[in-house]
Amino acid sequence: MPPTKALNPLSPCPCGSQQALATCCLPYITRQRQPATAEALMRSRYSAHVLAAIDYLWDTWDSAQRSGSSPADILAWATSCEWRGLEILSTQAGTADDSEGIVTFIAHYQQQGIPHQHHEISRFKKLNKQWFYVSHC
Repeated sequence: MPPTKALNPLSPCPCGSQQALATCCLPYITRQRQPATAEALMRSRYSAHVLAAIDYLWDTWDSAQRSGSSPADILAWATSCEWRGLEILSTQAGTADDSEGIVTFIAHYQQQGIPHQHHEISRFKKLNKQWFYVSHC
């Protein structure tokens, strides 16, 4: 399933990288490339929430961790929010040469006009050269 929300590919990427969406997260979300780092996966997953690219979110989530959710749940969450920005606070490991990494971030969003922040320390792992979101710490 392609993203359900459209953004101009030349607009700034929602992940806050200051790059165009077309050269930042969109190639990951459309499966033209794989994120090389845990942070790149984190950023692309945030952008996927903005775009409601549910298949990408589901496919980049460690399959062993999915039992408490569904693509419909993710869609409901992603589309209930007005995404306002992403702050990457820190990364530990998660480079192209690592097999695990941790990314600490704050996702800013609004629901029903009320601003919220989701502060998370996320664990990632790489299997067969592909990064996956595992869980929050």
